[in-house]
Amino acid sequence: MSKLIKLLSLNISLFDANNEKLFHFLDQLNTDIVCLQEVTRKVDDFAFDSFISKQVIDKATKQLNHSYYAPNWALKDFRQNNFHGKKLFSHEFGGVIEYGNYVKSKFEIIRGKSIFVQQHFSYVTDWEWIENHPGEEPRMVQVVDMIIDGNQKLRILNYHGIWSKDKRGTLRTELACQRLVQLASEVSFPTIMCGDFNLFPETKSIRILKENFRSLVDEYHIQYTRPKSNELSGVKHNVVDYIFVSKEIEVQKFEVIDSDVSDHFPLIMEFEVK
Repeated sequence: MSKLIKLLSLNISLFDANNEKLFHFLDQLNTDIVCLQEVTRKVDDFAFDSFISKQVIDKATKQLNHSYYAPNWALKDFRQNNFHGKKLFSHEFGGVIEYGNYVKSKFEIIRGKSIFVQQHFSYVTDWEWIENHPGEEPRMVQVVDMIIDGNQKLRILNYHGIWSKDKRGTLRTELACQRLVQLASEVSFPTIMCGDFNLFPETKSIRILKENFRSLVDEYHIQYTRPKSNELSGVKHNVVDYIFVSKEIEVQKFEVIDSDVSDHFPLIMEFEVK
């Protein structure tokens, strides 16, 4: 039996200047693997530091020597109507930044790839391109293989799902979830899928995943992964963040932390591998 491993999954929030909260949260958590979404890094030196999170994450997780950053798109601002509960949702970043998924680990990462389930890596300045959400914005899953114990390998799929306002899913999200299952089945070793899927638990898309993997938010009867300030807080099960595991993963502990570190709650799992 391998040693107990602690994993964090969290959408850290692109639109919040929450670097100080993020640093203290990660610094105190002492995890073995972190899987983060909406992580930003500078392209232009003059972009606002308050919205750049990668350097803060690296400072707070110095014990995690292995990493792979997978950018999803590049942007210098963001403008959408009727988004996140606001009639006009607008942000300026002061310069071009990238945002994407980030995995850090104390274990050696032997392989990583970015698989786009919608569009491809893009630099966006014309926001009419995706005005009619759900639109054509790039969405990807970060696939990371690592060695956790001797010759024991582990695959992690760190996913930021296709956005939809009602989180009910579409044909596109169903096809994306089918792609996740395919990526997990490429290897014979254990797999963990985690992230912000932008889907409610009862959707057909999520059921595709539950046919093949254990859903920890189901097993632990999680009701919310978003805070009360979220525009969908009145929904009975405001769950959009998940950890799914293959049969070889023995979960010893799973919790969703009610925290103000982001506009999503952190998901933390402690596990062993058979």
